[in-house]
Amino acid sequence: MVGKKIRAYREFRGFSQKQLAELSGINVGTIRKYELGIRNPKPDQLERIATALGLNVSVFLDFNIETVGDVLSLLFAIDDSVNLSLKPTEDQKIILTFDNPMMQDFFRKWCQFKNVYEKEKSEILAISDESKRQEQLEKLNATQEEWKLRAMGTTIGCHTVVKKGTENNTVKTHDLT
Repeated sequence: MVGKKIRAYREFRGFSQKQLAELSGINVGTIRKYELGIRNPKPDQLERIATALGLNVSVFLDFNIETVGDVLSLLFAIDDSVNLSLKPTEDQKIILTFDNPMMQDFFRKWCQFKNVYEKEKSEILAISDESKRQEQLEKLNATQEEWKLRAMGTTIGCHTVVKKGTENNTVKTHDLT
């Protein structure tokens, strides 16, 4: 999975394997093996790749979320780091919000994307031709993955600080594109 993400972000940035190797100081053959899943990068190598791509290394990490406890662990970590608010509704549901304008803006965009995605998915699932349905689902899922890559690979996803107490801080970044 890490190899696929390395390749996706490398291609998203428009880099060849050779360019990524030069920027990260890692042999091009090693980059190729990572992308093919033959080898997994060590933490320091993953950090060098992330830096070369202008990303935070966290975009390469996978979270194995299978239980309520896994979700709770992530939510507690988020609550410790950012200004998270929980509010009960009249129908016993909970509204979770981030008291950060950039996060709110991102969640609005994500909500819009998800609404369009779900509408298109339901239309695709209604296609009777199984091969055409599968082809359309694959395209839609590829679009969803690209949306996620763009969200995590942009300034907001990688370089915007949202940690508690940093609301008025600015971060200088450089554009690698």
